[in-house]
Amino acid sequence: MVNQMDRANVGYAALTMNRELGMSVSQFGLAAGLFYAGYILVAVPSNLMLARFGARLWMTRILVTWGVIASLTAFVNSAHMLYAVRFLLGIAESGFFPGMVLYVTFWLPRQERVWLMSLLFLAIPLSNMLGAPISTLVMEHVHLFGWPGWRSMFFIEGLPAIALGVVTFIVMKDRPDDAQWLTVDERAELSQALAVERQEAQRVSPKSAWLALLDRRVLAFGLIYFGINIGVVALSFFLPQIVAEFSRMFAVKYSVFQVGLITAVPFAVSAVTILLWGHYARRTTLSAWHVAIPTALGGLSFAAALFLSSPYEVMAAFTLGAVGVYTPHASFWQLPPRYLSNAAAASGIGLINTIGTLAGFLGPYATGWLHDMTGSYRVPMLGVAGMMCVSAMMVLFVERTSRAALQPLSERTPRGAS
Repeated sequence: MVNQMDRANVGYAALTMNRELGMSVSQFGLAAGLFYAGYILVAVPSNLMLARFGARLWMTRILVTWGVIASLTAFVNSAHMLYAVRFLLGIAESGFFPGMVLYVTFWLPRQERVWLMSLLFLAIPLSNMLGAPISTLVMEHVHLFGWPGWRSMFFIEGLPAIALGVVTFIVMKDRPDDAQWLTVDERAELSQALAVERQEAQRVSPKSAWLALLDRRVLAFGLIYFGINIGVVALSFFLPQIVAEFSRMFAVKYSVFQVGLITAVPFAVSAVTILLWGHYARRTTLSAWHVAIPTALGGLSFAAALFLSSPYEVMAAFTLGAVGVYTPHASFWQLPPRYLSNAAAASGIGLINTIGTLAGFLGPYATGWLHDMTGSYRVPMLGVAGMMCVSAMMVLFVERTSRAALQPLSERTPRGAS
């Protein structure tokens, strides 16, 4: 949750920061996107470092450095300084998310991992649901050192990451073998279940980290994740500004705090559906349909949203869009490890996340530029919708063409594996 708040709170800061720094919407989009430019540079090496040094040390490093830089964002005084700090924040955070995806593969078999990943991904909409009113409330009422509210918000919201870095160093365990709360029999049962999945993956996995970077399935999954992730980016960075534009579109007036409360609604609903969909996926055979159905729903909802005739209808459409954006993530991240193992899993998962993260770099700038060119968010939202629908079709195609390689072992599960 802290991770998502520190990368997305710039969307709430923009409600007043853009004017104070003299930034246009396209300049803001560039600043938001430069986070991802730094992020993609080191995501793959970061995952390899996690595999080498262990999650405990590497996650501690990530948390502390990003917390410091997130708080330092409070001191920017120009668009160019914001560009630089956002770029550095992306470098600091890079590796956290793909590292966590890799980390849970060390602990649970696939079918149980869907549920755990659902809980992990629950943090994303929850961070927006809570972050929207918290960030805007701080902006309106907290003025540290005589700062404007957006500077105080940046400084305060960077501190929890530093504290959690210390907690991580103390309590995190790298592997099940280090877990004192498991009995010897539980460790053996877990190791057996994970070994079967590794054997399946090794049959079709690239043989090295470098070959994984060229594997067509890895590249295809990266493009699929790009299409899903661009919806996340659109909601996180631009939904507050879209709600603020309701005053022009529908002749209504909201305060900054009210914008935050309205923005929180789609994320609250999607948090519930993440759990429901994760529970459903856990009890059924995981397939590409668990990804394609919600992704297509989200894309169609984004396409319709800004052509509706009232703020209630628009927010209902964006709520369905949020459901479609966030629901497929947990299921999606169980598909690549079926074809990746060992070092190939570390680099492949890192590359998939890197390609998907390009949406965060290209999406905000393209959205801001199209808004400045057309004076509306309709065209950018149609682009987001189109890419999400393409991802829904691609995941079905990739899974269908790859399934044959796994079929001989796909139904073989040892007793106690789930």
